[in-house]
Amino acid sequence: MSKDVLRYVDEKAVVSTLQSIVRIPSRNPPGEEKRCAEHIADVMKRWGLETHLIDEPYPGRPQVVAILKGAVGRPKLVLNGHIDVVPEGDRTQWVGDPFSGELREGRVYGRGSSDMKGGIAAMMVAAKALKDSGTRLKGDLVLQFAMGEETGEPGTKHLLLEKGFKGDWGIVLEPTRLRVGTAEKGLAWFHITIMGKPAHASRPHQGLNAISKALKVAHALEEYNERIGAKKHPLLGRAICSITMIQGGTKENVIPESCRIAIDRRFIPGETADSVQAEIEATLSDLQRQDPQIKLKLERKMVYESAEIPVASEIAEVLRGKVKDVTGMVSEPYGIAASTDVRNFIVDAGIPAVTWGPGDTDQSHAFNESMPVSQVVDAVKVLVLTAIELLHKA
Repeated sequence: MSKDVLRYVDEKAVVSTLQSIVRIPSRNPPGEEKRCAEHIADVMKRWGLETHLIDEPYPGRPQVVAILKGAVGRPKLVLNGHIDVVPEGDRTQWVGDPFSGELREGRVYGRGSSDMKGGIAAMMVAAKALKDSGTRLKGDLVLQFAMGEETGEPGTKHLLLEKGFKGDWGIVLEPTRLRVGTAEKGLAWFHITIMGKPAHASRPHQGLNAISKALKVAHALEEYNERIGAKKHPLLGRAICSITMIQGGTKENVIPESCRIAIDRRFIPGETADSVQAEIEATLSDLQRQDPQIKLKLERKMVYESAEIPVASEIAEVLRGKVKDVTGMVSEPYGIAASTDVRNFIVDAGIPAVTWGPGDTDQSHAFNESMPVSQVVDAVKVLVLTAIELLHKA
């Protein structure tokens, strides 16, 4: 029966679906998901799924939920993808229009094709194949098309917690080359403002050079990064602290009154944003004891918590098995160095979930981004078989 369903996986439908959503710019910033969300809702409704266009949590930037209803409604499998894409950047670096959706040598080109409209297309066509084949499931297949992921906005979290579109398992279809990710690093951004005193550069002794003090702060942070390297995760590697921006100074002949350092702290399961902040505060306090002239303020700007489920979780094991059935590939245990909306499933909603999908992270946010059609087709087949196994045929 499962093999019969796979006959309904249509490569032409995969290509046309992916092209249609790539050709609708949904850049964030500024947050222009609306047209793409409306298009997806129209398609899902036309294909016979129960469809919800949800103009929340931010009006004018709607999200979509489509449900392939099962006979009983339980259990539920949630497939999740974000509609928004990063801006295309310098268009002169692209071969052709960044939103062309051009099919060339087996790949669809355009911003978002890999991150993550290829995954979105796979979700859509998998639901279509199940619907068209007449496969009767006991449980519901729930498709979430979320806004705001690229800028850390609460699209997925809102769908799960406020709108109640939950499930027993989740799959977040970020590009992983079909490897099953059961862990991901957390992210915290901090800004450190170092205060000085301005003076004429011909009389520097009358001021306090904030940039000079910031250099000491930067050196202390580099030493901190070395220390935390001892913290390692079997799938995610080491904890990392990176200085990513330094801004300071008023004018060439003015002793700078302030300097700001931005840091990106990637943390592993077992660490939290609060514990990370406490470490950074202790590092800065030690430095201030050594040099009482250093006056600073620490602010936490952004947090994505780390997330992890057991490697042998049911959703991960089933998905790995279906990847092997479809492609012959053995998916070894795998972790995600970046941060995705899977944390909203695991941390916020308590739902076991994995990060998995077609595409390569090397293509994410790159010029001339593209997606191999064959991998999306494989992803559709894997999703169909996974849904049948987890949701059980009625």
